[in-house]
This record gives sequence, C-alpha cells and structure tokens, in this order.
Amino acid sequence: MISDANKNKRIELERARYSSFVVDLRQSLKPTANPSALEKQKFEFKKPKFSLAHKLPRSKASFSFNLPAVPKMHFRFRSPWNNFFSPRHNFKKSLFRAFKSQSRSANNLWQTAVREQHRILDARFKFSGRERLAAAENKVVWYRSILSFVLVLVFIIIPIKLLAYFEILDFKNLENKVLNSSKMAFNNLVSAANSVSTMNFQEASTEFSQAGNGFLQAQEDLSVISDSLLFLASLSGDPKMKLAAESKRFLAAGAVSSSLGKNLVLATDSLFNQQPDNFLGALDGFIKYGRLAVNDANDLDKIISKINPDNLPAEYRAKFLTLASETKSLSANLDNFVSAADKMREVFGLSKDKRYLLIFQNNSELRASGGFLGSYALLDLSGGKIKNLEVPGGGSYDTEGGMSVKVKAPRPLWLVNPLWHFWDANWWPNWVRTSQNLMWFYDKSGGPTVDGVISVTPTVVERLLEITGPIDLTADYGLVIDSNNFWETVQTVVEHKNLEKTNPEAAAGFKEASGFKESTTTIAVSVPLEQGLDKNIDNKPKKIIGDLMAKILEVLPQKLNRDSLVKIISAFEDSLAEKQIMFYFTDPALESEVSARNYGGEIKDAPRDYLMVVNTNIAGQKSDRKMVEKIEQLSQVSPSGKIINQVKITRIHSGQKNEILTGVRNVNWLRVYVPAGSRLLSASGFQVPDAAYFEEPDSSWENSKLLVNEEAAITDPASGAKIYQEDGKTVFAGWVMVDPGQTAEINLSYELPFNFFEAETDNGFLSRLNNLLNPDSKDLWSYSLLVQKQPGAAASEFHSRLEVAEPLEVFWKHPDNLSWSKGWEIFDKINADKYFSVLLKK
Repeated sequence: MISDANKNKRIELERARYSSFVVDLRQSLKPTANPSALEKQKFEFKKPKFSLAHKLPRSKASFSFNLPAVPKMHFRFRSPWNNFFSPRHNFKKSLFRAFKSQSRSANNLWQTAVREQHRILDARFKFSGRERLAAAENKVVWYRSILSFVLVLVFIIIPIKLLAYFEILDFKNLENKVLNSSKMAFNNLVSAANSVSTMNFQEASTEFSQAGNGFLQAQEDLSVISDSLLFLASLSGDPKMKLAAESKRFLAAGAVSSSLGKNLVLATDSLFNQQPDNFLGALDGFIKYGRLAVNDANDLDKIISKINPDNLPAEYRAKFLTLASETKSLSANLDNFVSAADKMREVFGLSKDKRYLLIFQNNSELRASGGFLGSYALLDLSGGKIKNLEVPGGGSYDTEGGMSVKVKAPRPLWLVNPLWHFWDANWWPNWVRTSQNLMWFYDKSGGPTVDGVISVTPTVVERLLEITGPIDLTADYGLVIDSNNFWETVQTVVEHKNLEKTNPEAAAGFKEASGFKESTTTIAVSVPLEQGLDKNIDNKPKKIIGDLMAKILEVLPQKLNRDSLVKIISAFEDSLAEKQIMFYFTDPALESEVSARNYGGEIKDAPRDYLMVVNTNIAGQKSDRKMVEKIEQLSQVSPSGKIINQVKITRIHSGQKNEILTGVRNVNWLRVYVPAGSRLLSASGFQVPDAAYFEEPDSSWENSKLLVNEEAAITDPASGAKIYQEDGKTVFAGWVMVDPGQTAEINLSYELPFNFFEAETDNGFLSRLNNLLNPDSKDLWSYSLLVQKQPGAAASEFHSRLEVAEPLEVFWKHPDNLSWSKGWEIFDKINADKYFSVLLKK
C-alpha cells in the first residue's frame, strides 16, 4: 500500500511533469494610477502550443488530431519499459500557460486532465507491438473529443466572453478612442509617405508629427491591455477585435514615425538654416540627421510589414497596401539621397581639392555620348566652393593649338576631318571609354590632369532655368535668357559670325528682333570666371556660354528653398536617368558608386536579348533637334528555340528646308548594338555619302588602339553594313541620310546567339521557389530584353513583339504590367534604360 504522504508526493510530481496541462486560474490585480478608481484586471497568457513528447530510446508511434479553432495537438509514444513517472525522465517544459486566477480549487482542471491522460496512456502496457498502439488509438478517441472541447472552452471562448459580459476594460468606450486615434494616425502616415516620396520634407515633417501624436494617444488608451489579450483578439472573428490585435504594431509605428519626422526636420533645417558660406556644416548636419532618418524609415518598414492587412477594416486595406509599398520606397529613396550626399563630400572637394573637366555636349547635333562637344569648362573646387571656373571663349577649338600628337580619326569622321581632335573624342556611347579618351586628348593638348569628367547637355540647362527663372544679360548682350528661348537664342549668338557670312539676312533679323549686341568684356558675376579674353578677343563665339553658366551658378543658391529643392532633385534625377548628365571619376571608390547607381553611362551586360541604337551626326549641323525616331523589334521563336530578330528603325526629319541650323540634311552614322555573337541575316536602308567627300589621313599619323575593333570590321556585301565587336556586343553600323520633310527606314534581321529553351541553370531564387511550389513542374525558361538609351538623345518610340509558338505559362514577369499571350507586346518610350523579363514554364 502506498501511504498518503507518498500519494501526495506523487501528485506533486505529476503536477511538475504535466505542466503542459496546467490551468492556473489565478488573476493578477494591479492598481491603476487612481487608487480610488475601479481596478482594471489584466490578463496574461502565452500563445497555446500543444505537445506531449516522451523522449525514450526505442521505437515510437505517433498520432495527431485537430482541435476546433486551435493549433494541432501532436502526441508521440515511445518505448513503454522506461518508467513513465521516473524522476530522471526529461520532459519538455510547458509550452503554454492559461489564465492566472486569484483563487485555486483543490479539485481543478489540472488534476482531472492528468488523471484522464494517465488512463489513456495506461493502455499501452497491456499489449506489445502494433496491437498496443492500436489499442491506445481506439481508447483515446472518445477522450480526444472531450479534451478538445475543454481546451477550446478554456483557451478561446471563456476569455472572449469575459471581455463581452464583464466589460472589464470598458471595451465599447475604448474601441471608439482607439479607432479614432489610430485612423487619424494611419491617414497622416500615408500622407507623410507620399510627401517624402516627392521630397516635400516640410509637409512630411508636419504629417509625421501628427501621425506620431495620434499613435501615442492610442498607445495611452491601450496601455491597460496586455499582449496576451491582443493575441486572443486576433483569434476572434470580430473585425473590430482583429483590428485591435494590430494596435501594438501601429503604436510602434507611431513612435518610429515621430522620430522619423523629427530627424527629417533637423536634416532639412541643416541645409537651409546654415550660413550661405558654411556648405560643409550644412552638408554634415544633413548627413548626420539624414542617417538617423534612414534608420527610422527602415524600422518603420519592418513594423508595417508585420501588420496583417486582413485584420484591418475593408475600407482601409487598399490604403494600407499603398502605405506598405510607399514605406519601402521611402526607405530606399532616403537611403539613396543621404548616401549620395555623403559621397558629395568627396566630389565637392571637402576633404581634398578637386578639378573636373565639364563637357557641354550639344544634343541638337548628336554624337554617341550625347552631342557635339562645342564647349567645355575646367572647374576647381575647394572646401565645397568654386575656386575657379575656366570656360574658354573659343570653345573646344581652343585646344587645337596645343595638340602635340597626330592621331587618325575614326573612319566615319573622315567625312569632315581625318585628324582626330579633342572636340571629336566623344566617339563611343560608353561614357567610361569616352571620358578616358577625352582626358587623353585634353592632356595631349596641354591641359592639366583632372579628377573626373562630367557631361551636361542643353536639356539640363533648360531645366535649371525653369528653377532660376530668366537670367538677365541685357547689360552685356541685350538679351534675357529663359528656359523657352535658351537653345535658339544662345545657339544663334554662338553661330552669329558664321550666319553673317552664310545667311546675312537671318543674322540681321535676329539682331533686330532680339536686341542682341556682342560682348567682349568680362561679365560682372561673383563666380571666379576665366575666359581668356586677353587672347584673340575677336574669336570668342562661346563666351556667352561661360557667362550664362556663371550667372546660373550665382543665382541658383539664392533660389534654394524647400520648394525649389524638390524641383532641383527632380530635374537632377530625370537628367541622370535620361543620361543628360553623366559622371566619370578617376577615384575608384567614387567611380564604383557612380556605376552602382547607373550614373556613369556604361554599356551594361544583359543575360539575354539586348538593343541600343546610337546616332552620330556628322556634318548635319543641328538637325537632330528636328529628328523623330521610332524603333520596332519583332522576335520570333521557332519550335526548336531559334530566335530571329527583326529591327526596323524609322527616322523622320520634321524640319523645313533652309531653316536656320536645322533645315539641312541629317547625315548620321548609325550603330546598333545587339548581343555578342548575333549573326546578321539581312540589312537594308543604309546610304553611303559620296566617296569624294571623304579625306584620307596622312600615313604618318598614329593609329588609336581604341579603334582596333572598328578597323577590323567586316562589310556585308549586300547592304554595306559594317559588323564588329565592341564592349561585349556585336555592332551593326552604316550611314543613314534624311532630308527635311523626308523619312528613312533601316531594317535589320539577325539571329540571336542563344536558344530560347535553354533551361534556367543558375538555381536562382525563382527557380528554387518554383521547385518548392511545383515539385512536379518542368524546367523554367527565362527571356529578357535590356534596351539602353543613347546618352543625350530625345526619347525614341519603342515597340517590341515577342512571338513564341509553344504554349507557355508566365511564372514571373517584370514589369508587373507586362502582358503575355503567346508572347509579349510592349509599347514604350526609351527615355531611360528599360528592362523587360519573363520566367516561363509549360
């Protein structure tokens, strides 16, 4: 016989062993801030997880069953011969606890559950092997239903009924408070994200502060509710309780958003409230608080991503999805902006003096890297300030006298000059290669060593003039320059002496209509400007460019405010995307940053198809201002997977004959870059200028190593097209000439060097995801097209059609709105590099 003491000891031991079944109904009462007020009870419990596992050495058997509306319960039985109640047995610790109550009954649910569990498990001692397991399985069925009901009652129904019937939290009144505060905060948070995405920091800071106040108010209202109670709310079917379940995350978002708003205000104030001559202090302050704002934005993104949209009211789900998306954009945009500002310390010469070669490329006379290089400047920066700005009044032609070597120009340039000069050195669309060539020619022309090359087109100047407003040059030129008349006015001034010889009536008409007068004296400006006016003063046609540039640099800081900052950033971003501005730095770290941000005008690698159309105006004056280009691509995939591309390039000259500067024939050396190894099948539409216009170079002149590939080009006998390799691409090139009012069509047909049905072999994320979701599916096939924009060029109309005979299903696509029906059809404008991609399966 077992004594009473031993029985009690065994009961206590059972209690410790079976803590997974403990139901402690003690309640914890905590006084409120006001002792006289009714005390509000606070329930605490953990998410229920059910698991009984007896880790014994030999064979095991298992069974599982589901409780209504609760997680799955899983029992595992192991060998019977070890003492089930051995003190040495290592049971799992309790995985859930229930409510704590103020009182505890001696005959509570815990003892009942232990006894019933013991009876269930005793069945395994009566048999051996599978018979024992079958008996245990049959024995447990009825008890399983009872236990399920008890657990559902205890863990789910009772707490919710307590909320409803006992009104321990004054829930109805609390609901109104929380919903009103959180809705207000939510709307302000969405508005703030929108404002930041447009760089409207002033409005964003106000909205972030308002959002934070709303969240803090809701946090105060919800302080009486524990995390455990909120978990119960998430299990409820009541939409209002589901919303309440997300309240703590909203409150966390509120605290972070308040900090974010504060740091944004401090960052922007650092830029605008510093002394004008303290650029270093302004930039340091912006970077310091900007970094804190980036950290806040990242934290906010993490919190928002944890909120379940299904727990929100239906009318707010769309707004929430917008918020989640824009919060990611907010984080990325801020990080990019602050990182760029940090790099500006080095660019602006804050740690070391810098000297840059500024190239003004006239995109009305297109060249491969942006436009004819008529003017340039030498910019010296020290401590974030312009130390010297040298803009030769004679433009790029001033470098001719100092050229110490003679190099043969690329063959197409023999149409105008077989000797290669600095102003024709921007021969390639790859800005890295072109910049290095420009630096080489500048050095050989007697120029100093520079730390980088920066390209700017007239499009950038027009955008800056929209911000500065009209620039008054009346005292020096009798002109007022704005964004609308900039190109025509400045171009006419630059060409005025030539016009007086070739078209005197036009020159006189311009002078009379505009009030133009020639300027030969130094303009009054605060920027330290040097133009070499003491030498050959009668041949300074580009003087107005230096004067206008200095005036813009003088006026722009005066126009800087919170509103204009948005316009400046927008103009800068658009110009970078369109490659109207490009950078090259000799500093490897800076150049790596430029390349990573796609600011360096590089020719990119492409995993599949690739296309870049490059126009080079040679002796066509400024006719590209009147050119319209359309690019059509048809890619046909045969049943065997062979891909044939047909590309049609249509060039329309919208100018009028004899129109000043633009009413002439557009003479263009066209280059089409396609995947390396592509095989030309046919070409048409090329028209070569008369050979009499070309001048042969002197045999003693040097050959450039950079032109080796072009010199090795083969000629297609049927079309005259040149074919060679460059920058990891195959190039098809030829002459295209279009008169005013006329249209030219160039057609290319070529076979791509890869098979469409080459399976995805890199075991990338999407392939692994497909294997996980569709283990019986076949291989994935990827197809993509990268279309790169020519630097400086206007946006071309683009139409691409991909035709696939095989019925394939799209597994993934980019962009999301890309349509697919036995192929794709794309209508777009090439105003930036564009990438289209699909992942397909049968």
